Amino acid sequence: MKLNKKNRVHFTDQMVLIGFGIAAVYWILDSIMSIFLSQEGYFLQRIIGSDLSEMWTRLIVLCLFIIFGSHAQFTINERKAMAKKLEVDRMTRERFQRLLSPDLAEMVVSGKLKVEKGGESRVATVVFIDIRDFTAMSENTRPTEVLQMLNEYFEMVVEIVFQHEGTVDKFMGDEIMVIWGAPVIHDDDPLRAVQAALEINVQLAEFNKRRLAENKPEIKIGIGVNTGSLVAGYIGSTRAMSYSVIGDTVNTASRLCAAAKKGQILISENTLQHLGEKFEVAEIESVYAKGKFNPIRVYNVMGWREQSLAV
Repeated sequence: MKLNKKNRVHFTDQMVLIGFGIAAVYWILDSIMSIFLSQEGYFLQRIIGSDLSEMWTRLIVLCLFIIFGSHAQFTINERKAMAKKLEVDRMTRERFQRLLSPDLAEMVVSGKLKVEKGGESRVATVVFIDIRDFTAMSENTRPTEVLQMLNEYFEMVVEIVFQHEGTVDKFMGDEIMVIWGAPVIHDDDPLRAVQAALEINVQLAEFNKRRLAENKPEIKIGIGVNTGSLVAGYIGSTRAMSYSVIGDTVNTASRLCAAAKKGQILISENTLQHLGEKFEVAEIESVYAKGKFNPIRVYNVMGWREQSLAV
């Protein structure tokens, strides 16, 4: 099958030469017939034509064949280029629809939003959301029910993330990593991240009401948020690549998530500096992260300020 496709491609790539060859064969055969049918004249005259009108006719036929071949080649090349572009667009759309909201994914495909393929340094906000006591919950629940629960839960979380134009980096079991500031940058990325975290807690409460009504256990989560410099870009092998971020900012966000108790949204001092007075926060005990000598100042986000809600 692959060999036939290769032969077809090779054939269509030679349309100009084929058109020229057909014209040449026509010219030669026509000349040979003229030689055999004529009893007088010279060989050269029979090749190029015995008079001016015959010469022009043959030249016109030659030109027509060349024009036909050129046009056919151009059309085929255009179709091949369009098919290749559509395939690339399809793959790009599928890749980024898993990371971004549909509108942002379409902007990447159309070229309105540029995503660097190499690593680039930037400031972004990283959010980790993790289910508490998930192992114990899984041990007492059938695997099919666990998967259904996770899918419904992630559906809710991702919808809120996309509403705030965040990027879903990856799913790690019951944990999800989300980014604001890569690849899409907003002036208020830390604010969007914390707003999304609060909305997730609100929606999760409604989600748990439905689960309790069905005699199913509640889902409790902890959230960690950190803002800082990191490296964003494609990570992986040539066969399997994904867009992600790496750096100490990511590690700190993960550490904050691990320290968060059920229902808590823990943010770093770096994130707090970008929030203004929109949220009610309270400083809690500092957290020590692996590889850091100094503790991390941590704040628990308890909700929106009343004046923020009024605006």
